[in-house]
Amino acid sequence: MRIRCSLLVIALLCAGGQARSQNANLEALVKKARTAMTAELWEEALDLNKRVISRFGQDNPYRLYGAQFGTVYYRKGLCEMKLKRWEDAMRSFEDCYQNFPNSGPDQNNIYQKLALLKWGESAMGAEKWELALSRFTKFSDERNTEQDVFPQGSFHINLAICHYKLGQVPAGNDHLEIAIRNKTNFPTPETGIVAGFQAMMETAIAARDEQVLLDFIVKNRGELIIPQAEMEKFSGVFLKLAGDALTAGMTRSALALYQFVPDTGEDSTEAIKLAALALIHEQSGNVRGATAAYLQIVRYFPKTANRENHLYQLVRTASLIGEHEIAENAAGDLLREFPASGHLAEVRDAGIGFPDNGPPVEFTVPDKADFALSAVPGIDGFVAAIDFFQGRKYYEAKAAFTRLASSPGENGILAKFYLCECLRKIGDLDGMLKELPSVGKSASLGPRRLRQLEIDTLWDAVRHKNWKDLASLAASRDNERLPNDQRAQVAHCHGLALEALGQPSEALNAFNTAMTADAGASEEIARDAAMHVLRILLADPESKTPGTPKQKEAAAVATLFEFSLGAGMPLPHEFRVFLK
Repeated sequence: MRIRCSLLVIALLCAGGQARSQNANLEALVKKARTAMTAELWEEALDLNKRVISRFGQDNPYRLYGAQFGTVYYRKGLCEMKLKRWEDAMRSFEDCYQNFPNSGPDQNNIYQKLALLKWGESAMGAEKWELALSRFTKFSDERNTEQDVFPQGSFHINLAICHYKLGQVPAGNDHLEIAIRNKTNFPTPETGIVAGFQAMMETAIAARDEQVLLDFIVKNRGELIIPQAEMEKFSGVFLKLAGDALTAGMTRSALALYQFVPDTGEDSTEAIKLAALALIHEQSGNVRGATAAYLQIVRYFPKTANRENHLYQLVRTASLIGEHEIAENAAGDLLREFPASGHLAEVRDAGIGFPDNGPPVEFTVPDKADFALSAVPGIDGFVAAIDFFQGRKYYEAKAAFTRLASSPGENGILAKFYLCECLRKIGDLDGMLKELPSVGKSASLGPRRLRQLEIDTLWDAVRHKNWKDLASLAASRDNERLPNDQRAQVAHCHGLALEALGQPSEALNAFNTAMTADAGASEEIARDAAMHVLRILLADPESKTPGTPKQKEAAAVATLFEFSLGAGMPLPHEFRVFLK
């Protein structure tokens, strides 16, 4: 009996030593895997996690090691996500959640509920939207509200995207709005906001549901406009979506989407946008608007790949509205730059001359940095004020910036600048010009805002009705390539001067440039320019004769005003005759 007891003690002691050795080996291997993950060596980390499971996870690891072993599967899943191995990742997170539950005193699988979240994200990667939505919903129902730490903004963005992919737009909008309204508190990443908005747009365009898209933009525009550096990454996405909307016959949506494409100074992006606007205006019947858009492409973006076609389109549209000088100058450039162009015979047959324009005019092109807007302070008051401003809630923004104008240093200077911008946009030129001296010309404003202070001198001339001086000041900017919103301002001010000086045709061209320069993003400029166009045309007898070019032009601008340029404002009664 003593011999048997001694042998049992020896066996237990040996087993205990083996267990301790095995646990030490397990801990060492897990540590190596975590170190590789920290260094973002995902293939190496995945291999190490697999080795842990292969060596220690084959004989009921839940009984041997408890719920804690589930964390190995969780980390394995993270590695697989990083390597975009979505199916493998889903299985890993499923194992973590289902096979290693926290039970009783064993609450050591700290990732059990979070595995549901990652399971859903992996399902999104695999484009299994129903599964992803079900996992997110289950996570929301079961998560530990006190312990589970996760990015709430991204979570609501992912829920929104799943709903959109399943065609559930209202539910998607609920989650997307939660994310963007709490982008500071959660916080919500800017790229996530754009990704969610993109999914919503794709769904709305596919369903030809234009109104839901427009309603969402109107309601959330301020929060949807993110810093330019981030928005630039998505220029191609917005251009494509706007093009898809245009192809689907959703003109208003296309115009709204083009407004989100930031002015980065890139020739190709701006040319694509202006060419699309030219198409929209011409299809609507406003050939003058198309001419204005093509003229800007030809003048300010001479290195675009489609320059030959842009010159031809300018010749064609300008000749259609009787702007023979513009047509002939473009024809001369077409002959000089593309002597073998197949369009030349058509131009000759139309009786359009080919003047020798001499060497091309050199336009001043600011550095790309001059197009950028430097960042605004990320403090709550400024964030709210900027959201009001970007959301076109100028009276609310004015009140907010008035409170911030007393801030010390650069914050106060920036608040005063935006206060002046609010006053300009609501048409209070007296108030704007009264506040301008307090802004100063601090370098902290950046090149673009400092240039705006120069353009404000044109608005001073508008206020004092110095039309000759204003015409000269605006014309002096013709050889300078300006950011879209500033080009629209200059063109609008030029139109005001030309109209007052009794040059209606030239004024019409200037106002159409103002309407197309930034796709209507400067809504007060686009709206006011459109009304001046309609006022000039209303005074022209030709506009009252059905079928004439002026009548078609007036009808097109009136329709575009109702669709987009009016920014929700009804067409004034005096111009509704054009809608008949």
